[in-house]
Amino acid sequence: MKRNNLEYYDLNADKWWKEDETLYLSNHLNKSRFEFFSNYVPDWKGLRVLDIGCGGGLACEYVANLNADVSGIDLSWNSIKTAQEHAKINNLKIDYQRGIAENLPYQENSFNVVLCFDVLEHVDDWEKVIFEAYRVLKKDGFFLFDTINRSFKSKFIMLWLLEDTLKHLPSGLHDWKKFIKPQEIEEVMEMAGFGDFEIKGFDLTGGTNFKTLKNVLLKGLNNQSKGEKTELFEIKINNDTSVCYIGKGVKLS
Repeated sequence: MKRNNLEYYDLNADKWWKEDETLYLSNHLNKSRFEFFSNYVPDWKGLRVLDIGCGGGLACEYVANLNADVSGIDLSWNSIKTAQEHAKINNLKIDYQRGIAENLPYQENSFNVVLCFDVLEHVDDWEKVIFEAYRVLKKDGFFLFDTINRSFKSKFIMLWLLEDTLKHLPSGLHDWKKFIKPQEIEEVMEMAGFGDFEIKGFDLTGGTNFKTLKNVLLKGLNNQSKGEKTELFEIKINNDTSVCYIGKGVKLS
């Protein structure tokens, strides 16, 4: 089986904004992401924000609605087209373009904030992406990200359970070998020139407790049985970085 199958995003780009689709779960994650990041960026108005791996534009529209000046870049041309069309419908001015995360087509010192959600575990060279994020950020700018830890627990939950067994995530979407340990990210961010790190658990499974796993087994990631109102899984920001984690760094100079 092909792992880290990024063709999925091109083939399913029309589903980013459909509430019952897997890709739309990113919208649910954004609520917790930005609640956490508001501790560091309390006011987005007027900030220049870049979203690396923007997909269909869910995070871009979130911050555009907070009056930020937003750009988004993604490898998937079909996702970019979806993002452009959706922004147009909602009268949002967002600069979208297709490109690769390892070679950003922006000048250095251009942005106040760089977002990178659910991306680092998919790219060819995640270390280069971090150096590129540093390059395009202004001094004191924020790099805000989340990704997946390379642990036995993440292999069990993300691949064996959610992809291969339950098929709640597309089979082959992730490659466990490309997952990144938190200490590895901190080391590379420090090499790039970032400081003032904060890394927390981005816990989608309630500490992998039995009740949450049972719900996932019975109803899927969106806890929905046929005919029932959607009740999305609870997300906790805590100290459990064993599966997913969320973090920030600041460009010091």
